[in-house]
Amino acid sequence: MFRFPRRLSYSALIAGVIVGFFFYWVIDIQPFHLYFVSEAEFMDTYTFSDGFNNETGVDRFIVPNIIHFIRFKSFELKFMDYVVIMAAMRNHRPDKFYFHTDVKDAKCEGKYWEWVKKDRELWSRIEVKYLEVPTEIFGQQLSDGWRLWHGSDISRLRMIKKYGGIYLDNDCFVLKSLDKYRKFECSINWDENQSLGNQVIIANKNARILPLWLDTYKEYHSDLWYYNGGERPTVEILHRHPELIHRVKGDFGADDGISPNLYLNKDFEWRHLDIIHLLIGQRIFWDPNYNATPVFDENNIRTYPYPIGEMVRELLDMPQPPKIIS
Repeated sequence: MFRFPRRLSYSALIAGVIVGFFFYWVIDIQPFHLYFVSEAEFMDTYTFSDGFNNETGVDRFIVPNIIHFIRFKSFELKFMDYVVIMAAMRNHRPDKFYFHTDVKDAKCEGKYWEWVKKDRELWSRIEVKYLEVPTEIFGQQLSDGWRLWHGSDISRLRMIKKYGGIYLDNDCFVLKSLDKYRKFECSINWDENQSLGNQVIIANKNARILPLWLDTYKEYHSDLWYYNGGERPTVEILHRHPELIHRVKGDFGADDGISPNLYLNKDFEWRHLDIIHLLIGQRIFWDPNYNATPVFDENNIRTYPYPIGEMVRELLDMPQPPKIIS
């Protein structure tokens, strides 16, 4: 019987181990990246017919795993901005974060951007994309006073129509994985007897509602805060064609009656939600504790006695203060 020299056999064994390790690394360690590329290509070509069922969805992902934020006029991160990013990363784990900003040559500088950079896995997923603030829509000038807000309403629709993915307002705290919504054409919060909430939009780029929603701006009301953002598309589109979206009731925490509980009700149960809108910018109008803690940071959040404090501490692995029994 022919035998290989022992030295050659050892060499072949070592070579086999190296080759085997290489294939293991490519197949088992890197499928995340490869799958994302393949998945994105599929999503770009997905089209929706009248028969698509947005109540049941499909058995595969049809929305790319990209989270979009818009940051007009300022690219600085405050503490709660950092918290929102960390919540999205830890609780959902997107493939990418796209930050859309009109700040030219935006630099990720400042204390909280440095914190982001220290998390190498998070930092590797961040991309910054330049985006002008819209000045008009269908030849109509945007409101001078509300240009940034109305411009953001328009831009979020345009960016989802371009890329697909998950749009989040900068104060939307993700509490659970959003993957279950990535199997629908478009998921939007639409509570009973209310207008849709555009704080969260999870959609394929070819979702049928997106061009229809943009078309409602042909009748733009610059003097009305939420007419085009939510009121008109609810009446003109969803009342007539509710099948165009996967209707989310409550679980995106967009109802203005939910969010104040984070600052007012120590017994508020928030864990059943998938997302909650923090309403950070509106606290000044209704939070009696606002003057005592107008801005949250990594120090005062450690002892803040209301649910928002508990949420942040749990997210950032901070110890919870002992409960006071009255």
